[in-house]
Amino acid sequence: MRTYFIAALAASSLLLCASSCKTANQSANIAGPVEVKTAGQSNAAVHKVIYGEWIAYQVGDQVVTGANRPYVIFDGENLDQETNLVKAYANDGCNIINGAYTITPGGKMVRASELISTLRLCPDAPYEMGMTLALNNVAKFELDKIGEDYILNMKGANDSTLMVLRKYDLNFINGAWKVTKINGQKVETAEPMTLVFDTPEQKIHGSVGCNTMNGKIVMNPDRQNSMSFTQMATTRMTCPDIQTEQELLAALSKVVTIVPTDNLAGAELKDEAGNTVVSIERIQLR
Repeated sequence: MRTYFIAALAASSLLLCASSCKTANQSANIAGPVEVKTAGQSNAAVHKVIYGEWIAYQVGDQVVTGANRPYVIFDGENLDQETNLVKAYANDGCNIINGAYTITPGGKMVRASELISTLRLCPDAPYEMGMTLALNNVAKFELDKIGEDYILNMKGANDSTLMVLRKYDLNFINGAWKVTKINGQKVETAEPMTLVFDTPEQKIHGSVGCNTMNGKIVMNPDRQNSMSFTQMATTRMTCPDIQTEQELLAALSKVVTIVPTDNLAGAELKDEAGNTVVSIERIQLR
């Protein structure tokens, strides 16, 4: 018997996480070399990948489109590494769902509790039934990697694919960064140029020299490492390095993706053609 109940704590967690699922309606092809990640490496390796937010890419035979995508969150904060029990929260495009799964190396993913769901009736929820089927009947999982993004294939006992999720995780960029290059040219200004990213709130702010800047972050779930900026606004003081400030703002307006360096100490902001238009280095706060 399916139990319908929504805990206030779970609901508040989901509503908080939902803010990071607001994405642009623009679509783009998934592309890039695929590196298969086997699940048998170790508990730690699997858990490191599994926990976090996954956006639905395909539910059953349906490719997911639209601005507000269904998603699943595996709760890494309450991970039980001894029993491999992972709490999960989901939104099927209409209702909020929570439950628990046993996830182990070797590719096993089995529901470990009844799914608890709200009971909203939505006129347009094309993925609701498919997600309920997938979340109830998943028995196996496979992990792939495309660029910086992981792909989670949730499969049934007969090896059929029930749902495909994409881990859209740009948390590495959160925090403060120093601008080091603009269009390949080293930045040499009297005052440092800094950018501060806040992906949960979808905001960017910082200093472009002596002027301050604020704007909105937009992320497209159909594109690898997608990040662009809109509603950019700055103060209007006359500064010695005003030309460089204008060059930075112009460069930021062209950004469509952001790629970390190998050690995550730096990142490159790239335009549509894949050219690096802004290079940044993480600021170590003391």
